[in-house]
Amino acid sequence: MIKQKVALVTGASRGIGKTVALGLIKDGFRLALVARSAENLQAVASEIVELNLDADSQPLLFPIDITQRDSVQTIVAEIDKIWGRIDLFFNNAGTWIEGTLDVEIDELDRIFSVNLKAGFYFLQAVVPIMKRQGFGQIVNLVCITAKGAEPDWGIYSASKYAFFGLTEAIHFDLIKYGIKVTAICPSWVDTNMAQQAATPYPSDQMIQKEDILNTIRWLIKMSPKAAIKEVVIDCISEYVREK
Repeated sequence: MIKQKVALVTGASRGIGKTVALGLIKDGFRLALVARSAENLQAVASEIVELNLDADSQPLLFPIDITQRDSVQTIVAEIDKIWGRIDLFFNNAGTWIEGTLDVEIDELDRIFSVNLKAGFYFLQAVVPIMKRQGFGQIVNLVCITAKGAEPDWGIYSASKYAFFGLTEAIHFDLIKYGIKVTAICPSWVDTNMAQQAATPYPSDQMIQKEDILNTIRWLIKMSPKAAIKEVVIDCISEYVREK
């Protein structure tokens, strides 16, 4: 009997992570959901209950600080102990800050801790499981700023450049183990973070969270011989101007 596939999703309590989690549970995945807020994670779990799926669909919830390496290692080990596999890792958690040379050192450290080091910690813990399996799909949510820095977003852009570089390297490193690694680099997505960053577009003119979900679904459906290094998703509104 084929065991039910397992997905680990970080930043799962809202925005893109929540949308992806709800989509994957409908697709038959078991879920391990990670976020800082226990209350928000429980709210996502309640939405899953309302979908009236079977008992095996109840997610594992891990409210942790992802910048703490010991916590990351502990929860990944627990997922492995309970389910014995991780088929998909959606490395989604991240944060945003405005500024470049004017950013305080503690804020610089915080951004790189969340946007780079936390993802690195998860990869260190997840990849050995996938190597043991001989397969796995890792999807790192990066950002369009990893392909070209934005003015006044220097530190955020730098953190995403670094995360993209890590993703590109392990894409090539892990192919021989049957592990596929993809960077998704979207422009403006309709999220709270976009509002925080003062997006110039209304919700219906931005990339939708479901677009990220459907990109992941597309990646999963690729044949074993196809590995996608990166997917760039542009927001059409940036290029279309009213006449």
